[in-house]
Amino acid sequence: MELFDTIENLDFEKKKYLEDYLSSINNFPYIYLWWISESCDEAIKFFNKNNINIKGIYELNPDKYDYKYKEIPVIKQTFDTIDGNWAIVITCSYFETIKNKLLVNYKDIEKRLFLFDGYFLEDKDSKYYLDNKDNILNCHNSLADEKSKILYNALLKYRYIRNPNLIKNLYESRYECYIDKVFIDNFKDWLYIDAGSYNADFITTLANKVSISKSRFYIFEPNKIFYNNIINNLDKEINYKIFNMALCDEDSTMKFMQIPSSTSHIIDKKYNAYKDSIDKNNIDIIQTTKLDSIIKNKKVSGIKIDIEWAESSMLKWSTEILKRDRPILLLSIYHRWDDLFKLQNYLKNLNLNYNFYIRHYSLSVAKTILYCIPNN
Repeated sequence: MELFDTIENLDFEKKKYLEDYLSSINNFPYIYLWWISESCDEAIKFFNKNNINIKGIYELNPDKYDYKYKEIPVIKQTFDTIDGNWAIVITCSYFETIKNKLLVNYKDIEKRLFLFDGYFLEDKDSKYYLDNKDNILNCHNSLADEKSKILYNALLKYRYIRNPNLIKNLYESRYECYIDKVFIDNFKDWLYIDAGSYNADFITTLANKVSISKSRFYIFEPNKIFYNNIINNLDKEINYKIFNMALCDEDSTMKFMQIPSSTSHIIDKKYNAYKDSIDKNNIDIIQTTKLDSIIKNKKVSGIKIDIEWAESSMLKWSTEILKRDRPILLLSIYHRWDDLFKLQNYLKNLNLNYNFYIRHYSLSVAKTILYCIPNN
């Protein structure tokens, strides 16, 4: 595997990339960040450490931050009034979408547009790769197509170096997330679980690709904002049942951060990927449930899982269902560092005869999806 042939160069490549990145940023008198997020928090630390002046933050809803975030002025996002001689640093996983909108009015915007991907809160060194070499190689070698293997190698390097050039030609449209051809070609009507639905975009996009008239969807969305949006906006002809609950390993209640973001999450330390990003003013109590408590003996055709760090736990909670039904799995593998190899290897060790494919849907760490297709 190429990664292990060049692993001694990772530290050099990372150092060189950061030097070039800072040199380019320093060509501007100051910078603006774009979007308050976990990456934004990391960007503030990084630029403060390197004595780079952050003039402000562009945000969709500046009022909710009282016009300041961590003592930095917050400005309403706009795509047609970007003036001045400053750099704009995108601190979210929608880099290409934002760039394309800005290009409509500013043809030279790319010269001062940068990405800061601070998705993971912990750093790993090259020793981490070597310590997990067997797990990584096992995962790489059991991928079903060359496209997945090339992407897997690039993602491992990108996670360490954070140079977007490593993946810029390998990721696909955000709007195709969870809907790769390997899934569509194997789609079968019956019951699908949407765990961590956000705004039901998975179901809506799927409905544009295949007929789902004979399918039924169980939607789990603990965030009250998104739960209500789904009820109000999802096509009424779609056969679904929605639960304002989080899937968990117990039928209980837990603390939950209710924010208008896809990173809203359970506070419990076992499932919380965002320990430094907890808004104490928006903590709520939610209901949790086990999947088998809801579906009982119903046959499951597919499960989409995007539940902010609890993916590994959910696979373990659902093992008996996986063995019984061998459903298609659409699995987020980017919330924890080791999800990129541990989740696939766990499923492989169940001996359920899955074919594994990896696809990626952003110019950032976010949105790496593992497609697990039963080999019939």
